[in-house]
Formats: sequence, structure tokens, C-alpha cells
Amino acid sequence: MKFENIYIDANDDVSAVVERILNSDNSSLVIFVPDDSKLAESVVNFKLLAREAKSAGKKILIQNDSEEILAMIEEAGIPSVEQKIISKPKTSKATFFRDIAPPTKSTRGKKVSDIKTSEIDDEQSPRNTKTKEKSSESSKAKYLESFNTAPVEEITASELIKKNKKKRSLKFPKKLGATLIFILGILIVIFLSFYFLTSADLTIITKKTPWEIQSPVLASKIISENDTTNFKIPAQYMKLNRQLNQTFSTTGIKDVSVKSSGKIKIYNAYSSSAQALIVNTRFVSPEGRVFRITKAVTVPGAKIENGSIIPSFIEVAVVADQAGEQYNISPCKFTIPGFKGTVKYEKFYGQSEGAMSGGYIGEAKVASQSDMDKARAALVELATISLDQELSSKLPDGFKILDDAKVYTVDKVEYSLKAGDKADNFQADMSASLKVLVFKESDVKDLFTKTAQTSQSELLAKELYSADFQYGVPRVDFEKGILSFPVDAKLVFRERIKTDSFRDDLTGMSKNKLEGYLKGIEGVEDMTCSITPGFIQFLPIRSSNIEISLD
Repeated sequence: MKFENIYIDANDDVSAVVERILNSDNSSLVIFVPDDSKLAESVVNFKLLAREAKSAGKKILIQNDSEEILAMIEEAGIPSVEQKIISKPKTSKATFFRDIAPPTKSTRGKKVSDIKTSEIDDEQSPRNTKTKEKSSESSKAKYLESFNTAPVEEITASELIKKNKKKRSLKFPKKLGATLIFILGILIVIFLSFYFLTSADLTIITKKTPWEIQSPVLASKIISENDTTNFKIPAQYMKLNRQLNQTFSTTGIKDVSVKSSGKIKIYNAYSSSAQALIVNTRFVSPEGRVFRITKAVTVPGAKIENGSIIPSFIEVAVVADQAGEQYNISPCKFTIPGFKGTVKYEKFYGQSEGAMSGGYIGEAKVASQSDMDKARAALVELATISLDQELSSKLPDGFKILDDAKVYTVDKVEYSLKAGDKADNFQADMSASLKVLVFKESDVKDLFTKTAQTSQSELLAKELYSADFQYGVPRVDFEKGILSFPVDAKLVFRERIKTDSFRDDLTGMSKNKLEGYLKGIEGVEDMTCSITPGFIQFLPIRSSNIEISLD
């Protein structure tokens, strides 16, 4: 059989389409339905088409690619062109469609009754005009009568799609595909976040074996390596020196009588021979103030050049003959009364370049013995702090210093005056030193570790977990560089656990399963595990994100 093509407009309602079906002379029709056709407003329209076509003895197919319209026509029981092509029977000669292409311009605008129909198969008998008219009138009557009969169930296109989703295989929706891609992207982001950002801190608590002993240890600067048998270790001797000086204020008050003092240069303009002067030799100023030299001196001989005498001199300290401020005189020339009446009187003389000072009678501030003792104590404290800082900076890492194995020594203290001298302040100078014997605590640890493993062979297979040493009062000989001291040693050993051997097994493991897994490893007693983020209950899937520590 051959089919007639019927093209309907988007605004054609169901009654107009039925009329065109009934007016057609062909019993097999292909109806081309636009996507925006009024028929697509409800599945009822397609059910009415199916019912009227069946009543009129017409076979109809629907041509449309819309998912919603295909779902409606399937619900109405009308096959689509696509379905018909798939299920058509094999024929040797007959052509299924005469033409499924759209109508030409000359026919698109004409009425359905004017469109040239497909030729009828040779097997089909031609109908006469009267039969056609009767059939048309009869179909129209049936249509008008059935249009008002029992109502067809209303169902929307979206409900129809849901209803038929399980009944047939629909084309993959674009929106659904985009949604699935979005969801897949989210899942990938979540996976990558878990993969890279999740981390875990796993602490494995191991089984411990304690061991302790008390024993004396000898450290000597002449020993180069540990002697486990005799409990001897190497020692290092160090000595540091410090020079300090500081100015201190006086606090003493008393009545004093102080002589003025200063310096003069004694000139020899007499001859090339030296002249000896005894201690307390007098020198007199122009005002008659007498000053005496504080020690015996020899004035060098003058130089003779081209027959002329060039005086020579020597500088000495002088002190006023009496106390009092009247001896605080300005620079001047001094004579030697002992040479008076001789030719030397004019040729030997003294000359001061600075004023004499210090002469005083009355109440004044003096340096008390308490001031000097406090100055010494302050310098000792300063020297101790300074020497300790230097020792810390020079001591290599890992060396142990026992408090009683270092000695501070004050080698010398000097003051710029004596106790009772009048002064507002004074200078104190000190020389101090520090001697110390030190040793490596790692040598002590190694010494007792080997002793423990020798005494208990099962400890050889274990590793040292912790070591605590309490040192007693040492005996020190700095001259020989020997230090001996008692040691109370407490060591703890644990099983050797190689975490790399099972790290990869932990990836992705739940916390509940983790505890049982670890307790199955020899030497493991317990564990603690912290996972970030906190709501995660399984370990990271990257082994490098699992931090394992032994305790």
C-alpha cells in the first residue's frame, strides 16, 4: 500500500485534523505534526485522532522527532514513522511510502481535498464517486457523534514521559546529560579533595622493656673512645679568661686632711753629668709652697751641641709638704732649696705643666672598705656571667657540664685608691678565669646501652626508646683532666617496627578496622589516630598523607 502525506499547521486543532483525515480518499496517511502544534497540548488530542481514524478505517502514522510528542502518540497507540520503518514487513515489490518529502510550493497552500493523493496499489479496487461521498458523510457523522462520547483520560506530556520512561528507550536528554556531567565534575572535585587534602597523624604505641643500673663513670681528657668494660669515657678540658674594669662611686664620709699633688719635670741645664736626687727632695714654688718628690730619681745630663748646653729633664710625681687647698696651685717654675748658694741652684729647676690638685681639709666623701668590697663582688658576678656566656658559645653541641665540674678563679683585683682616700669615685680592675671539664652525654648513653644489651641478649633485637640519667656530685682534678661521677641510669627499649612495610596497606582503611590491624603487628600495644577533616572516618588514600610516629 502507499501512503498519502498530510502536513498540518501549528494552529490546526484536533477537529480540523480529523476532518482532513476523513476527507482523504487514501486509507493510509502520514501526518506531519509541527513541534509547536496545538495537538501537543494534551495526549487526549492524539487519542481522539487514533479513535476517529480507526472508526473511519484509516491507518495513520505520525512524523515528528520531539520527545514529548513521540511519548504522546505512543500513549495514544499511534505508530511514528520511525517505528513503522523499524517494524515494516519485508516486501519484494511494493514501496512503503510514495513520498515523505514536504509538499511542493504549489501544493503547500492548497486544501487537503486539492492535494494529489498517492496512487493506490493494483490490488486495491477503485471506489466510485458515490461510495466516496457516502463514506465521507458516514465518517463525518461518526466523528461528530464520537466527539461527544465518553471523555478520554487527560494526561500531561511530562507525566507521560515519566510513565513511559521504563517502557521504551528514549533519546538521551541534553539537560539530563549536562546535569550528569555537572554531578560527575562535583564527584571528581570531591575525590581530588579527599585524595590531596585529607591527612592523618597516626601514633603507634609500642611495647616497652625497662632497664636500669647505678654505676660510677670516669671521664678523662687522655681517653679517646668509650671503654665499656671499665666505664670510662672521653672528657674535654677548657679554660677561659676575662679582663674587667669598672668605675664605682664612693659612699664614705669623714673629716680628712689631704695634700695636693701633681707632676713636674726636673731640668738639668748644668752639665752633661747626671744628677741624683733623693726621695722627698724639696721643690719650692714662687709663692713659697713646698712640694716633695715621692721617690728618688736621677736627672740625666744635659746635651752639648756646638758648644751650647741643651737641658735634659725627667718627669716625677710631687706631693705638697702640707695639707690644704692653698697648695692647689697653677703651673709654675720650682727651685731646689738644697742647691741654694751653689751654681747648680740656677741650673737645676722644676717645671709643672698642669695645676696641682687634691689639697683639702674638712669633711669629704671617701672610698670606704665597704665600697671596695662591693666593687669586687660586682666584678666577680659580672665575670661569672660573661665567662658562662662565652662557655655556652664555644661549647660544642651535645656536651654535658656538671655544676661542680667548673671553677671560677679571681686572679687579680686592683683599685685606683686606698680605703679612706678622698674621692667621689674610683676605678676597679679584675682578672678572672673559668676552668671546666665536660663530656658528651651521647657517650654516656652509648656506654649504658651497650652494657644493657650485653647483660640481656634479648635487648639486642630492640631499639632504645628513652634514656634518663641522674648525675651525682663529681670529683674533679683539673691538673690531670679527670672527672669521676656516679650515674643512676634508666633506659627503656622497644620493638623495632618498620612502618614502611605496612604504610601502603593503611590507605583508605576505616578507623574501626585500623586498630585491629595494628594490634596484629608484633610489638604494637595501642594507637591513636587523628584525621583531618575531623568528620572523615577513614585514612587518606594517598600513603604520603599518612604521618606515622612511634611512641
